[in-house]
Amino acid sequence: MYKLYYSPGSCSLAVHAVLNEINADFELVNVSTPAGQPRSAEYLKINPRGSVPTLQIGDFVLREGAAIMMHLLDNHDNDLLPKSGLERAAALEWLCFANSTLHPAYSRCFAQHRVLGDAAQANAMYKPSIALIQKYWDEIEARLQKQNYLCGDQCTIADILVTVIANWSFAMKEPINFQAKTKEYFARVISRPSFAKALATENVTYKAHLTN
Repeated sequence: MYKLYYSPGSCSLAVHAVLNEINADFELVNVSTPAGQPRSAEYLKINPRGSVPTLQIGDFVLREGAAIMMHLLDNHDNDLLPKSGLERAAALEWLCFANSTLHPAYSRCFAQHRVLGDAAQANAMYKPSIALIQKYWDEIEARLQKQNYLCGDQCTIADILVTVIANWSFAMKEPINFQAKTKEYFARVISRPSFAKALATENVTYKAHLTN
């Protein structure tokens, strides 16, 4: 049995959806804490970084979301990650984009929120940080003009993680605008049963596909 340590609505939601996708037997452990508070000492023994997701497989622990999802998808039947070829390369490229480009762009804004609070919006770095996030969503919109998903007409793990991250936009202190094709894309991804079940279990309301 797998054990997923998660925080509702965070990037661990993508791993939760993957576990549903592969029909895994798993236990969920919510390690969220009040804003500004550290993770519990018990959790820090498992993951000293204090981050989520963490996946425990018996005595073995995986602590990075992309690695967790690739491990699960490589070891269970699924259609979210091609097994080989250029199709796999494309899915991994966009998964890395979500994990290493889009996610950190949001993290820079969240860091300013934590340090500066309501004054974050007036910080000289805040508008450029928001503009960079918007640039990435505009790139995605352009890509979706002729296809339903980032890698074509098949949903991949990259689409799952990108869609999770999009829902963080409503915590920003400047608006992030999603265009029509991108909102249609979010609606397709969240309608996937594995994703919808994860949202319901974590009691997360998804809003990125709605008019903003």
